[in-house]
Amino acid sequence: MIADDIIAEIRSRADIVAVIGQHVQLRKAGRNWKGLCPFHGEKTPSFNVSPDKGFFHCFGCQKHGDVFTFVMELEGKSFVEAAEQLGARFGVAVPQVEESPELRRARGERTAMLDTNKLATAFFREVLADPVRGAPGREYLAKRGVGDAVTSKFQLGYAPADWHALADYLKAKHADLEIAAKLGLVAKQPRAGGYYDRYRDRLVCPVIVPGGDVVGFSARVIGTPPTPADAERAADPPPKYINSPESAVYKKSKLLFGLAQAREGMAARGRAVLVEGNFDVITLHQAGFTEVVAPLGTALTIEQVLTLKRLTDRVVLVYDGDRAGYKATMHALQTCVEADVEVLVARRPGHAHSGGGGTLADGVDPDSLVAGGGAAQLQEAIDRAQGGIEYFCFEVWGKALANADARARALEDAARLAARVNNPIKRDLFVDTFAKALGVDPGIVRNAIARASGGGGGRTGDRDGGRGPHRPSHPNAPSNALSGTDANAPGDGHLHGSGPPGPNAPPKGPPPVVEVELLALLADHPSLIASPDADKAFWLLTDDRLRAMYSAAREGQSLLERAPVELPSSVAQLVLSGKYSEAKDPSATLSAMISNLEQRKRGISSPRNASAEIEETSRQMREAQRRGDRELARKLALLATAQRQGNRELIEQLMAEISSNRKQAE
Repeated sequence: MIADDIIAEIRSRADIVAVIGQHVQLRKAGRNWKGLCPFHGEKTPSFNVSPDKGFFHCFGCQKHGDVFTFVMELEGKSFVEAAEQLGARFGVAVPQVEESPELRRARGERTAMLDTNKLATAFFREVLADPVRGAPGREYLAKRGVGDAVTSKFQLGYAPADWHALADYLKAKHADLEIAAKLGLVAKQPRAGGYYDRYRDRLVCPVIVPGGDVVGFSARVIGTPPTPADAERAADPPPKYINSPESAVYKKSKLLFGLAQAREGMAARGRAVLVEGNFDVITLHQAGFTEVVAPLGTALTIEQVLTLKRLTDRVVLVYDGDRAGYKATMHALQTCVEADVEVLVARRPGHAHSGGGGTLADGVDPDSLVAGGGAAQLQEAIDRAQGGIEYFCFEVWGKALANADARARALEDAARLAARVNNPIKRDLFVDTFAKALGVDPGIVRNAIARASGGGGGRTGDRDGGRGPHRPSHPNAPSNALSGTDANAPGDGHLHGSGPPGPNAPPKGPPPVVEVELLALLADHPSLIASPDADKAFWLLTDDRLRAMYSAAREGQSLLERAPVELPSSVAQLVLSGKYSEAKDPSATLSAMISNLEQRKRGISSPRNASAEIEETSRQMREAQRRGDRELARKLALLATAQRQGNRELIEQLMAEISSNRKQAE
């Protein structure tokens, strides 16, 4: 047993926020931290971490405990294993006890599997470093441009072209070869007895989970020149990859390759980049794309997306440019939509889209693009990734062309996707975008969604149904807070969303950014809520939801608690971000925000009527559709949406692109 004083020392040194932050994206909420619970699926954060008290608690599933409990519950470790892991991380020496194979088995199959994988990883790395035995593996890595730092980062190794090297190594280390067989490292020899290695002449990629455990392997064939005897058997070539089988520690539907290595990059860039294969991950990390991960040889699953959702705000899909990559993109897009994750699709900038193509140029994968000197192109494609719903709409529309039957099938596909969208604002935006892309009335799209979701009209985005939780309004709030005048305000800059609703409709689009920023400041400095300046700011708010949240805060409720309930998730995240928690002079910041709101209000008083411009853009889009100019039609649809939102920066950018394209065409 571990002595009590050592346990107390680990508990005092361990940073519970850092430990949990390996698995959950935490945001500051006063003195505590909040995030999505890793123990049950949820869409609004109810998982709280208190660094002062050293415990976590989920108000959704009631899981709670200290840093030891978290590691034990999430990673399936015993108390001793959790203590050893935390001690190693935070500089507390935990006495080691030499264990016999029998004692290791007594600790459970899971522990034995992790121990065996650790030994196998050490073996493969030792072989790769050997001047003679590891030469094929090092030559392959050099050919792919993978350096020593990334090799070490991913703990890459090489399995020699030997039938018994690993089996003999594990046997010498007193490992249980039955366990190794369950892990897919070795296999039994039915006639000769004993075991032989499953990985031979392969570059071995360990699958490492946050916390450092190796749970499985993906081994790629090196492809050394065949001998004459091998050539005779060329009709039955070896598989490109051999992956670990399902086991107590390896569940491929829940794991992502590169997740442990990509956490810091994901946190720094606020996104995860999803690619198809293991070596795409490795070579892109080598090129500086450190937020890249991949599924493990299977289609993206909802469990994998929820794992990413706990760690980052958005997912960018960068799949291969062939037909398989296109299909994988569409599947991943639908899975992300179902999980209510912001999803974008990267396409090569300036590349004209053609039906059935992938996310990059036809036939181009991100690994090859980078290897060919296209890292800057890929970076631009990722930074300017297209919204997932928009990508879907134009892909489906592009296949439908002018054929009525194809258009009907496209509408059904779109309806099935939209039926998975729970956020009413996102659903309304989908309806608007797809109706324009396909050239049909929005009501037709809503009816199709209603059929796809079981016939209930409430989920189609109609004005009274599907809006989510009831949003109380301040008794003195304006009755049309998000009217057309607000949408066309100069310099408004709404957070991602559709245009303003019609008269007498409740707010459907996201609130203006400047108003959300005000509530983010008040959330981080609640002492300002009762100040005269904050009261003055209340009368400058144009969004009913924000006014209602302010009123509730004046009555003692927490803005941090109200934000996930009252606002779309992308907007609520700004309030929960802790952006202003370190502000040196919050009162001065509040005064500056009030001044900005006052200037904005004066600009709103006489808005420019943009309806004629929007109608002209829509007419040009329909004409481009008729001519079959899909890329121009796509950009014109984006321009119409930007005009409805009053997004001047995007309007100017799109008009410049459209003008440039027309000049090139001439």
